[in-house]
Amino acid sequence: MRVRRIDTIEAFEALAPLWQAVATESGQTSPFLSHDWFGCCWRAATAARQPEVLLVEDSAGPVAVVPLVHWSGALHGLPVRFVGMLNAPDTAFADWLIVGRPEPVIEAVMGDLTTRGDWDVLALNSVPASSLTLKALQGWLPGRYRWQPIGSIRSPYLNTAGTWQEFWAGTSQRFKKTVRNVRNRLAKVGAVSVEEHRIVSPDSSVFADLVAVSACSWKAKDKLAIATMPGMADFFRELTVRASARGWLRLWIMRLDGKPVATEYQLEADGRVHALRADFDAEVPDELSPGTHLTAEIVRALFGRDSVYEYDMGPGDNEYKSRWASATHELGRLRVFRPGAYGTLLHTVEARVLSAVRRLRSQGAPA
Repeated sequence: MRVRRIDTIEAFEALAPLWQAVATESGQTSPFLSHDWFGCCWRAATAARQPEVLLVEDSAGPVAVVPLVHWSGALHGLPVRFVGMLNAPDTAFADWLIVGRPEPVIEAVMGDLTTRGDWDVLALNSVPASSLTLKALQGWLPGRYRWQPIGSIRSPYLNTAGTWQEFWAGTSQRFKKTVRNVRNRLAKVGAVSVEEHRIVSPDSSVFADLVAVSACSWKAKDKLAIATMPGMADFFRELTVRASARGWLRLWIMRLDGKPVATEYQLEADGRVHALRADFDAEVPDELSPGTHLTAEIVRALFGRDSVYEYDMGPGDNEYKSRWASATHELGRLRVFRPGAYGTLLHTVEARVLSAVRRLRSQGAPA
């Protein structure tokens, strides 16, 4: 197999037809593995992050696409040059696109990386536990490379295959009371409306409302909001154009007397709705809880759609997600260390730190 490196945006854009062919043949058709998604990630990358794509080909043509990004950081106090999956802060999951068996592709990619001197640690995050690539890596790496599995991440989701009435009947009285109280309090304050938009221009008032709510959210001061996080406004502008064109976009806005007070940005495809960003105006009194009301209206609507069977609320064990979720998806993480003295040192430190953390947890002490 031959590995070809793509490291310019022009060469990346030219990959679009080939990328679609690999995605279709491999059955990996999620928006989060699409050329459109990674195009948004590439264009939003800051100067400190250098994207690239490894295109793996055999004698018959392309068999894999591996989107990567390089950045500098630290691991347990030691400087590290990382290479990992090209992503965005709102990536639901990541994976390699592979046609056929993963092992030959893994061998080709790792062989190519080993010849390069521009990385110390390969960090693979948010890879579905069900991923054939992840399972193959866990079987292929031992005895070949120093590597370390990291604790998995949970991504809560709600199965919407039943009816709203069945779901509602299965919730606790406390849950029902909370949702009803929020609805009643909002009704006393003003006129409440909820909108869903599927085609949005980034120059429209609807998109401006999305950014405005994010600017008023608790995330804004920490520079985690769409409006304040470097590159995020541009990322969502680009994604909104592409998602509208592909039929993926679901942008929900809740208004109170016409003013936007809560939003949720979603992508929908293949029966799954993925929530990327949920924001609410932090100036709205806590007891009104616009985020809770918007989520309730979204869930009620999704139960009524035959085309949807799952509402994925995104990675992270947030309390508000657990109130609605019926189960979680597991996302695997692992680190591979470059052969050589420094990679060996990093692996040794990593293994000792993780061993100490596990020991503390088994003793019931906070890690």
